[in-house]
Amino acid sequence: MAQALSQHAHASALRPAYRLAVAAGVAVPCLALAGWTFGVATLKNVLPGQPDMVPNTALAFILTSASLWLLRSEGAARRARLLARACACAAALVGLLTLAEYLSGRDLRIDTLLFGESLGKAGASFPGRPSPHTALCFLLVGAALLLLSSSRRRAHAFAQLLALGAFLVALLALVGYSYQITILYGITTYTGMALHTALTFVLLSSAVLFARADRGPVLVVMSDSPGGHMARHLLPPAVLVPFALGGLIVRGARAGLYDMAFGMSLCVTASIATLAVLIWRNARALHSVDAGRRRAEGELRRAHDDSEAKVAERTAELSRVNETLKAEVAEHKRVEAERVQLLKRLVTAQEEARRRISRELHDQLGQYLSTMMLRVKTLQPLVASNEPVRADLQKLEELTGILVDEVHHLAWELRPAALDDLGLQTVLQNYTEKWSERSGVAVDFHSSGLERRRLPPEMETTVYRIVQESLTNIVKHAEARRVSVIVERRRDHVLVIVEDDGRGFVPCEARGGLGLLGMRERVALVGGALSIDSSPGRGTTARARMPVPPAAEKEVFPREYVANSVGG
Repeated sequence: MAQALSQHAHASALRPAYRLAVAAGVAVPCLALAGWTFGVATLKNVLPGQPDMVPNTALAFILTSASLWLLRSEGAARRARLLARACACAAALVGLLTLAEYLSGRDLRIDTLLFGESLGKAGASFPGRPSPHTALCFLLVGAALLLLSSSRRRAHAFAQLLALGAFLVALLALVGYSYQITILYGITTYTGMALHTALTFVLLSSAVLFARADRGPVLVVMSDSPGGHMARHLLPPAVLVPFALGGLIVRGARAGLYDMAFGMSLCVTASIATLAVLIWRNARALHSVDAGRRRAEGELRRAHDDSEAKVAERTAELSRVNETLKAEVAEHKRVEAERVQLLKRLVTAQEEARRRISRELHDQLGQYLSTMMLRVKTLQPLVASNEPVRADLQKLEELTGILVDEVHHLAWELRPAALDDLGLQTVLQNYTEKWSERSGVAVDFHSSGLERRRLPPEMETTVYRIVQESLTNIVKHAEARRVSVIVERRRDHVLVIVEDDGRGFVPCEARGGLGLLGMRERVALVGGALSIDSSPGRGTTARARMPVPPAAEKEVFPREYVANSVGG
């Protein structure tokens, strides 16, 4: 990420230089064309007696600069790319045709298309024809621009190599001007690369070279790595210092200050000294960077050791806490298991007590009350003549009958004996019928899946208590007009649904009620779950889902169950 940001910063810093190169690539040839138009020699050759910038060169420079400007952004539009390729092809074609003229010795009559009369008066061996150096540079730069317009990253790398070749040819021409070696920039006095032509090529080839600075060989130079820093520090002095020193030494030798052998020795010595200074300067920079890196590594190592020690300490602490938590969890599980077992024993004891009390009420107290009823009835004929006594016996008979009914109802509420003998479906059917008669609330009872398979005793007891507690709560709180009770034996579980159309309630506000809490505890003891769906004015629906182990089922006789629907 930091590397990408650094490259983006370098690319932003190069944009002004890029614009300057394009501007020079347009302004310099335009001034040369103005020189040809108005006959101003200074605009054509800068140095008197040196080669001119011919019109074809000026025109090719304008085409090259236009192509370079159109390709300034990698996301250029398709139309701009096509126009840039056309300009680059035209510039490369100028260079290619010119080289073909030199190699074949033929005149293709393209040199005097512009300013033909003025070119004929110049006295050049090849009027209006760019030098081979110039033609080669246009061919290289044009090909580089064509590759630069491609979307392939590898093509951009080849474009940079071609631009580097054009830069070296132009640099060679500048060396020729500095050392006064004509063959390096021209083939005759008037046919060669003009000084401002060489400078313009240096600018344009540099712009092409760094147009895509995030890829290719230039990527190393523009990177923020030590290699990039070294390249940026070494390349400019490596080019400029030998160039300047060589020029000064050659001029001194030509002025007679010393002979050429001494000048060559001086050049070698100066080059060695320059390279030594540059190498030492970069070695010092690298040493400084390496020292900083070592300090950073040392600090990082110490920080790593400190963090390792803290991690080890924290790990030991977490291990201790984990062991403590494991012990607490194990203790909690043990206590929870004991609580569940205790609750199961309590429920079992409660049901046994209910069964015993119910049978005692039904068998003993019920028999006593029935005997008392018979004796009261036998006494009535004996006191038929005594009206007050007969009336009291009549009231006693009525009270005894009410007491018998209440005892039977209390025994049924505690635990109906039919639950053990006839099974869950018959008991729930009878219970809902009696509950509807006593409460005056219509009940729809439906059951399925219980015709041939009985549930385990604890499961039947749980289902019966859930229905019983739900109906009791409806009588106390719901003010319902109709109730639906559904008990379904499905593949691997029992589903109990008790739904009413009463006034409803907010479940979160009644979460702590003893009735609901007892229902949840009972369902949880058999591995089930209870959910309450209710809202004020919309009734209440209680759903209990309890798993049934297949091995716990047993067959019953079909005649023991009769499907019914009870309404009131």
